[in-house]
Amino acid sequence: MPGWRPQASTAIWWAVGLCGVAALALPQTFLPSNHAGLRRFVTPELAPDTVVAQTFVMPADDVSGVTLMPVAIGPVSGYVRFELHDVTDGDQFVRVREVPAAALVSTSSYTLEFAPLDDSEGRRYRLDVMGLRSDPPRGVALVATKGVGYADGTLLFNERERWADLVFHTLAPAGRSSWTRLTSVPAGPWGVSRGYVILATLASYWILLGLILRMLWTARETPPATPPASAPR
Repeated sequence: MPGWRPQASTAIWWAVGLCGVAALALPQTFLPSNHAGLRRFVTPELAPDTVVAQTFVMPADDVSGVTLMPVAIGPVSGYVRFELHDVTDGDQFVRVREVPAAALVSTSSYTLEFAPLDDSEGRRYRLDVMGLRSDPPRGVALVATKGVGYADGTLLFNERERWADLVFHTLAPAGRSSWTRLTSVPAGPWGVSRGYVILATLASYWILLGLILRMLWTARETPPATPPASAPR
């Protein structure tokens, strides 16, 4: 190949490896989410008469949770109620959880987990967050961002839409990367996960590709053997 150099084969080898790493790291589907940015703000304090809600459309089945960013704005007490509604066609109540307010602010984020919804692909949901009337929360609010942080949903205060979105992200198997899927495969009969075996096999193929490219370049650059000169008669 004209102009072929060792740098070219090395570049091809690294390009294949980087593409493989990217393919392993990217999720199968990008799930609904909104990340905290410079335009963040804190919602009103959660209370029984203050309902903070976020709508979103799921692009995958088996949604099983929503991660939010609660913050303490004072002494924390009471309970918070979460309600998940399917609002695709009407308003169908599908999941509910009641959580101590202190558990929400014990870490930088809180993941509300629930039983997976099998046919969630293409459905529009609304997550309502409010105070429990029998034990109202105090000192807890949620972080949101101004503007269009998530295009397929919106933030609501007491059923009124706002030009904002909660900081959140949803959970579903399709949102996990191939790397996460492979490394979470249970161990087989010999105590080794089949996922790690697959990753090791892919790495072996990549190393083999590098050896083949090096052999091809070496064979290309090696000059042909010169036949010995014939003796004069």
